[in-house]
Amino acid sequence: MNKPLLILLAIVAVGLIGASQVFFIVDQREQAIVLQLGQPVGDINGPGLHVKIPVIQTVQYFDKRILSVDPAPEQVVISSVDIGVASDEDTEEQKEERKSTIANVTGEPIILDTFARYKIVDPLMFLKTLRTITAANSRLENILNDATRAELGKTSLEQLLSPSRTFVMRDIQKRVNNNVKKDNLGIEIVDVRIVRADLTPELRTSTVRRMISELQERATETRSKGKERALEISSTAEKERTVLIAEAQRDASILKGEGDKEAIKIYADAFNKDKEFYSFIRSMEAYKNTLSDPQTQLILSPKSEFFKHFDSGR
Repeated sequence: MNKPLLILLAIVAVGLIGASQVFFIVDQREQAIVLQLGQPVGDINGPGLHVKIPVIQTVQYFDKRILSVDPAPEQVVISSVDIGVASDEDTEEQKEERKSTIANVTGEPIILDTFARYKIVDPLMFLKTLRTITAANSRLENILNDATRAELGKTSLEQLLSPSRTFVMRDIQKRVNNNVKKDNLGIEIVDVRIVRADLTPELRTSTVRRMISELQERATETRSKGKERALEISSTAEKERTVLIAEAQRDASILKGEGDKEAIKIYADAFNKDKEFYSFIRSMEAYKNTLSDPQTQLILSPKSEFFKHFDSGR
């Protein structure tokens, strides 16, 4: 390689190095601030090619995209934990009683997992107060935790596990944004989410026990009502049975009396038509009923009225 070529390559290299010290490129996803001896100068630079003074000036880049901060799950004291075994058949009074007496746990901690999304809206203010994303995340974690504790201090777990959870997250976001603006951090909270809200192991155990106790109490009450209803049905059926039997016996007695009356009348009519023949027929029936059994023994006088039809002389 000849000497002129080496000189040319050296000049090109120096030119490239010099250009890198003078020019800088800002990506579409970034925004940049030029620092002169550590202090910001000029306007915020958007995407494109820009110029700076070598050595004296440096460039600080900031992400324009939405960033996220995800604090570690922690215990948070919630205002009240309303957990019970609800039933569609419960009246309003029963529901209120369940909430207030059976399953109301006040001031109990829960395990809460949240995260937030934010963006840098004022790079200059961000640089003055936070400088780095790491510092911003650390500061936001503290602000988010404080805001979450403050909001959940007036929120029940029932609200967190219902559609009202959206309003709770919105209130937390407003509180965090207010704190961020008050501290002039140069960022804006875009979204706050509650990923998970669980009972602590101790509270979960006690809650399960309360639920079991409530279910057992409800089962006992249901059995008691069932027995009461069964006794009521049995008593009603017994009463109806007694009435039906009494009415049947009454009707039977009436029918029997009418039959006896009719029979007596028939006997009387027959007796009045031919007394001798009627007496003979009745005696024959008596003989048949009395003497048909070989084991029957009678001790009677031969002149007894019972054998009057055997006496040919009479």
